[in-house]
Amino acid sequence: MPGTDQIEHTTTKLLLVEPNTEKREQLLELCHAQHSPLEVEVCTRPREAISRLAKGNFTSCLLPNDVALLQEARRAASSTLYVLISDGTTPEQDSAAIEDGADDVLAFATLDAEQLQRALIHAALRRSSGEKLAQLARQDPLTGLGNRALLEDELERMILRGQRSPTGFALLYIDLDYFKQINDSFGHGLGDLLLAVIANRLRRTMRQDDLIARIGGDEFVALLNDLHDPNDAALIASKIIHTLSEPITLSGHHLLISASVGIATFPNHGSTAAELLQHADQALYRAKANGRNAYAFYSPQEETQTRHNLDVEQGLRHGLLEGQFRLHYQPIVDTRHGDTVAWEALLRWQHPTLGLLSPDAFLKLAEHSGLILPMGHWVIGQALDAVRQWQDAGVDCRLSINLSDRELKQPRFADQLKQLLVKKRVPAHLLQLELREDALLKHASQATQLCETLAALGVDIWLDHFGSEYGAFGYLNRLPIKGVKINARDLARDGDPDKAAYVQNLITLTRSMNKQVTANYVESAHSADQLSNWGGDFLQGYWIGKPRPLDAIIEGVPSL
Repeated sequence: MPGTDQIEHTTTKLLLVEPNTEKREQLLELCHAQHSPLEVEVCTRPREAISRLAKGNFTSCLLPNDVALLQEARRAASSTLYVLISDGTTPEQDSAAIEDGADDVLAFATLDAEQLQRALIHAALRRSSGEKLAQLARQDPLTGLGNRALLEDELERMILRGQRSPTGFALLYIDLDYFKQINDSFGHGLGDLLLAVIANRLRRTMRQDDLIARIGGDEFVALLNDLHDPNDAALIASKIIHTLSEPITLSGHHLLISASVGIATFPNHGSTAAELLQHADQALYRAKANGRNAYAFYSPQEETQTRHNLDVEQGLRHGLLEGQFRLHYQPIVDTRHGDTVAWEALLRWQHPTLGLLSPDAFLKLAEHSGLILPMGHWVIGQALDAVRQWQDAGVDCRLSINLSDRELKQPRFADQLKQLLVKKRVPAHLLQLELREDALLKHASQATQLCETLAALGVDIWLDHFGSEYGAFGYLNRLPIKGVKINARDLARDGDPDKAAYVQNLITLTRSMNKQVTANYVESAHSADQLSNWGGDFLQGYWIGKPRPLDAIIEGVPSL
C-alpha cells in the first residue's frame, strides 16, 4: 500500500489504556505482533491516561469505548490517533463514537494483529487527509498563520494541560500602531503586503513551539508555551516590538511601523480562554494609552479604569455615528481695535447622559483609539461649512482649527484638505491651522513637509502652546509659520513676576522674528492690557469671549 512504510515509521509510540488484566494482556500481545513492533506504554487507570497523554508524545492510543474519556483525551492531546476497543456495541454506537472524535472503533471479540495494524494505518491516512483540510480551515489565507479557530483550539488545549502542570503559559495580544493610516494612504494592496511581511517577522521572533495567529485586520495573538517566569513573556514582547519597528520598503515606499503588546499569563490572569483574551486585550489598551510601541501586563488593579476608558471609547464611536458631536467657536480679537478677526473651532460632545463634554474628557482617548482621524475630518468639514455660512451672513473672519498628531502624520492630509476647501468653496487664506509645539519637535520632518505644503496652498500655520518647549525657535525662521499662540493662563492667577517676565520676553523675541502672537487663556482685563502693551497681536480667552454655537455667531448673540 502506498505510503504504508511512512505511516508505520511514524506510528511508533502507543498508549494502551485498559483496566481489565486479561483483556489488557491480549491487546498487548496484538500490539507486539505488529510487523513493525510498536513502542507500547500501558496504563491501567483511565483517569491517569489523560495526564500521560498530555505529557507524552504518543502517536496512537487504544482506549475503552468510553466517549467521555475519549473527548477528554482529545483535549489533552489532539494530534494522537484514538482507536476505541468495543465490547459488543452496535454499528450505530460505533458511528456515534467516531463522530465524537474516535479515529476507529474495533470489536474486541474478533480483533487480531492484522486488523489492528490496518486500523492504525488507515486511521493515520484518514487523519492526515482530514488534517490537511482542517489546516486550511484554520489558516489565515493572507499570512499563512493560524486563524482564530486554531487559536481557540490551541488555547483550550494549553489550559487543560496547564491544569495538570506547574508550568504556565502566556498570551500576547499584538496590535500594529497606525496601520489604518497606511491602508488609507497607500491602499489595501500594499497593506496586505505589509501584513505578510509582519507575519514573517513574527515567525522569526517566536520560538518553534509557540503559536502565532492572525485574528483580525492588524491584530495578532501569540501563545508562549512552557512559561516558567513572566519576565520571559516580557522579553519576547520586547523582541517583537523591536523586530517590527525595523523599516520596511514595499513598492518603493519606505514604511515605519510599530506595535503595542498586551500580556496575560495563565493561571494568574485568567483560567478560561475568554478571560485570558479579554485581559490581554485590556493590557493592550493600556500599552496604547501609555504611548504605544510598548507592552503592558494585565493589571487587576487598573481594570476599573480600563473598563471605563473602553466604555468611553465605545461611546465615542457611537457618538460619531449618531451625530452627538458639536462645534463651538471662540473669538480671537485684534489688540489694536478690539475686532474679532478669527474664530477657533472647538469640539464638544453632547453626551446622552453626561451632558455637554469638553475635549479634556475624551480627546486623549480618541487619540489613543485612532478615532481622532475621523473626528478630525468631521471637524474640518463642519467648520468649513460654518465659514461659508458666516461669510454669507456678512461675518468676515478667519477660521482656526487645531491639528492633531495623527493628522500631522497623514501623508495625504494636505491633498484631502485642498479637496475640502474646493468642495466647500472656502478660500485657503481664511483658514489657519494650529500645530502644537511639542508635535512639531516630535515629528520634525513630517511637520516641516506639511507646513511647506499647506503654505503653498495659502493656509496659515500657527504654533500652539508656544514656549512650553525650548527647541522650536529655530523652526520659526526656517518654516512658513505665520505666528505663535502662547499660554497666558498664569498671569492673573498667581502674579508671579518671573512668569510675567518670561511671557513678555517670549512675545518680544517672537515679534523680532516677524511672527505674530496670539495670547490664549486671557481671563482678566489686567492680563489683556499687559499682553497688549507687551506687543501681543491677538487675544483669546473667557474674558474675551466664551465658545458659542454657530447660530450665536451669525445672529450676533453675546457669549453664554
